Amino acid sequence: MSTGDSPPLPRRPATARPRSDAVEHGDADAAAPTHEELETMERKHIELTTHAGAEVVDDESLGVEMVRLHGRGPGLNYAAQIRWSSADADERIQALDRAMREAGEWPVISVADGLTEPADLVDRLEALGWVRLSGERMMTTRHAPVVPHLDPGLRVEAVTPASALDAARLEVANFDLSLESVGERAERLAHAVQDGTIRAFLLRLVHEPVASLRLTSGPGVASLSAVGVAARHRRRGYGQMITAVATRAGLATGHKLVWLSVIEENVGAVALYRSLGFEPSFAWSRWAAPAD
Repeated sequence: MSTGDSPPLPRRPATARPRSDAVEHGDADAAAPTHEELETMERKHIELTTHAGAEVVDDESLGVEMVRLHGRGPGLNYAAQIRWSSADADERIQALDRAMREAGEWPVISVADGLTEPADLVDRLEALGWVRLSGERMMTTRHAPVVPHLDPGLRVEAVTPASALDAARLEVANFDLSLESVGERAERLAHAVQDGTIRAFLLRLVHEPVASLRLTSGPGVASLSAVGVAARHRRRGYGQMITAVATRAGLATGHKLVWLSVIEENVGAVALYRSLGFEPSFAWSRWAAPAD
């Protein structure tokens, strides 16, 4: 090499992990969830209700996973993971309607687009007078986002039984839950982090809790839930920061995919998650039966 020549550029080994997401190179299928992963997401989304005290029961007679917590409304009393044949669907709807009314709960069905069978279940429910109560969009990522710079006054910590009350107070405030539920929520969270069924994170500014979320493991996938930032600290990047940290933690522990569920009309939240590499997946909706 002559004196004026530039040295050759270093070459990345063939085994090195790509620097950018496969989607950027046009291989969208590389990042898309498999059908098995989608079914796991649906199942784990249902199981998250157990952390609020509900039980999830495989009701073979009705052909559904039944979420039950008497007296706590449609968010914790509904039928899900429905795989009915087209021929039996109308009869199954009627049987479910009767069973839930007899149990003292309003009949509610959760539908997962592209997973629930039959595919026209929503059309059948609408024809019978059922009404849509709520719904959200699942979003997924396979790649660890960049963690924003940590201000010297910020600290991300794993929630322990000792700090579960701080996290529960923040959750109750962020999601307009009953103040009376703080103690029970803190107790359940403390047990969950102690036995390892949940990992939770708390972001503190100096000593004040300003953001929190929960990370739950599943077969091959991990979920983020209860993502929230204290009202007076919003729009400062704290939600992005704690989500990035938890997403990296989920992927670092062997999960191939991290998912979350978000209200599509919440444009700010959707934009935040997309900035961290999350892409839309299937939508779910909850439907309630009409009055007799």
